[in-house]
Amino acid sequence: MNKRSILPAARWAALLAIGTVLAACGTSRLSQITEDGHLQAHTEPVWPSVEDNHWQPEGSLPDLDNLGRMMPGLSKPQVYELLGRPHFAEGQVAVREWDYVLRLPSGNGTEYRTCQYKILFDRNMKTQDVFWLPAQCAEQLKHG
Repeated sequence: MNKRSILPAARWAALLAIGTVLAACGTSRLSQITEDGHLQAHTEPVWPSVEDNHWQPEGSLPDLDNLGRMMPGLSKPQVYELLGRPHFAEGQVAVREWDYVLRLPSGNGTEYRTCQYKILFDRNMKTQDVFWLPAQCAEQLKHG
């Protein structure tokens, strides 16, 4: 073998190693989701930092009627239509969770509360489960 044939192979090996490391880094910030779209047993949702919301750093003021239409079995395009694109860079196509930063009315005049909202999708990319951080945001929405 000459130098020229070894160099491309070394480049491919380096790229493969970098890709593997990056993939491993990315998965540590995603929740562990079962095929049917729920958290794996004995795990908690993995929440991104609100400061990492580069798409909409101030969060969004969702249409509360649209938020109330969220239910199991919705497709990603239907969720996109109701809530807009996810606010974090976890991806939109192959990922099975979307995260949002929502500003909900606090019930105290013009004040708003910042809430994180996570949607889990099953293997067919249909909604199955949702989570709130803090959890009280779900109650606030019911009584809001």
